[in-house]
Amino acid sequence: MRYAALLNVLGIMFALAVCGCERHMSGDDPPMRPLIYTELPPAEDEAEEPVAAEMTNISPEDLGYALFHALVDHDRDAYEAMFISPSELSGLIHMPIEAATKQTEDILKKSELLWTLFAPTLEAEEPIGGLSTRLKLSEFRLGKGRNLAGKIAAPELDELIQHWGNELRIELIDTDKVFTIRVPKIVRTPMGWRIAQPIELDKTLQLFLEAGMHLKTDLLTSDHYPMPLEVGNFWKYRIDRSFGEIKRPLQPGEIIEDVTVTDMITDIVHRQGYWAVTFERSLVDPEKQGSDGPEVTHFSWLATPRMIVPCMRDCRNNIDNIGYILGYISRQTPIFLFPIEVGQKWSTAGQKSNYYKYEVRAYHQEALMLPDGAFGGSYEIFGSIEEGRESRFFVPGTGIVMRTVRSGAGQKREELIKHRLIL
Repeated sequence: MRYAALLNVLGIMFALAVCGCERHMSGDDPPMRPLIYTELPPAEDEAEEPVAAEMTNISPEDLGYALFHALVDHDRDAYEAMFISPSELSGLIHMPIEAATKQTEDILKKSELLWTLFAPTLEAEEPIGGLSTRLKLSEFRLGKGRNLAGKIAAPELDELIQHWGNELRIELIDTDKVFTIRVPKIVRTPMGWRIAQPIELDKTLQLFLEAGMHLKTDLLTSDHYPMPLEVGNFWKYRIDRSFGEIKRPLQPGEIIEDVTVTDMITDIVHRQGYWAVTFERSLVDPEKQGSDGPEVTHFSWLATPRMIVPCMRDCRNNIDNIGYILGYISRQTPIFLFPIEVGQKWSTAGQKSNYYKYEVRAYHQEALMLPDGAFGGSYEIFGSIEEGRESRFFVPGTGIVMRTVRSGAGQKREELIKHRLIL
């Protein structure tokens, strides 16, 4: 597989070398298969020497170009072929082949996160035209050239054999946001330039991909999103004030009216890869109600295809600044992670942690009997919040249908009594 891929691109790269064309790393180059650096199979010994010679003449910058296209085109063979092989490492530093095999496997394993984040969970989730419609290559910055001993190479004395501290820079199209993928070391082998240390990606790129902000924007629409987000949708809950508490004696003829809270979507700001959703919350408490009517407040969510986080005022004020938004998400704990799965545990920025804030504890197939009807197939999301210990019961396609909170002051339950979903 690796050998066949190599032959597909050698003709193109040889033509580039012969014409002496200057390589621009703007990402606007015509579509081209990425470079593949690989070993030839032993059965092709007669072809090995001329191919190896041509590969040696290819610049290390082309390795960065190839890496970008392997990621956005999801070309696994090309991705793996860019890493140094056991035989190349063994020959380069005279390491026993067994140790070289273990080390090269470790390099690829530690670089797996980068591949996993770029690879789509489902092909249908990718934007039309692929990731190249969202991301483009900016440049591949080479670190200083070094000799085999690792010292900065003197052109007149040393053979240039490696580059340390290389960076692949990727632009988010139609923004000024630039992401960085670090390639700590590339080395020159008899078969060409290879990656010789695990690849690292910056935290903002990792968060961008984990939040699904590179995916098809249609995933946020009501046809696809786990909770329909449309202006006019609302969820009305009855708050049981006496759940778990000692009820006070009623006076003759006294009737305690329900306390209710209604969350209605009043505005949505659509941006590519994320939305800001604003709610109006109306609290009706007959015992505290004045002549001014319900107590009305507002709150917002920042929704991406993979998560929802609270969106405070500074989030709303900077909604067009993708760099700020990514930094903001990195400091928040999502209230939802999608797709919801039993056993999920997360904390800040949705990261898995032993000190998690939220956990999907159970899936309840049996129906919850609520004033608004019977709701089966709910996920129970447990969390430690300021009020106390919370359990939210989420039904995909509907939203939260019930919520309970336990604290030192007692227990409270909110039950869905009415809702409207515009799809």
